[in-house]
Amino acid sequence: MGSTKDYNEQALLSMVASGNELAFLQLFNHHKAKVYSVLLALTRSQVSAEELLQDVFIIIWKRREHLLQLDCFESYLFIIARNKSYKALKKTAIEKKKAATFRPEELHHNDAMESILVSEYQQLLHKAVNRLSPQQKQVYQLVKIEGLSREQSAHVMHIHPETVKAHLAKALKSIRAYCKASFKVFLIC
Repeated sequence: MGSTKDYNEQALLSMVASGNELAFLQLFNHHKAKVYSVLLALTRSQVSAEELLQDVFIIIWKRREHLLQLDCFESYLFIIARNKSYKALKKTAIEKKKAATFRPEELHHNDAMESILVSEYQQLLHKAVNRLSPQQKQVYQLVKIEGLSREQSAHVMHIHPETVKAHLAKALKSIRAYCKASFKVFLIC
């Protein structure tokens, strides 16, 4: 391959048009960086830009017999690159839209399954909370259910905020242990 100053595009296009693969390789090497940068700017994806770069030059090779009829090869090349990018972006957008939309029966099935799981989780949590000591249960109720701060809960219960903190920690540990054990039993069955 010659240097850039030895590059004669018309002669190269003529050789490519006649099926010369080495000339095509030289044409590719001369233009690939510019085309890649345009594709990358349009797609914002290195993987897509690399794939589209190959696609663009495959089109050039398939249409090689028309290369001598072009007034400006570089314009032709960038129009192909632009069009391939837009088609790829449109295809990606359509695929994302399809993936985001559910068929009504799938949506109904997912809602029903989610409803069942939420109900089972609530029952499990209720059982775990009912196993707590009265003070742990009250602290859990005030902090986690009613949304009071530890200080507010301490005021309501007439105890120190650090005591609330300790009861809450024990309550959460007990709830986690119960749920974890119940989940293991559920998986074994």
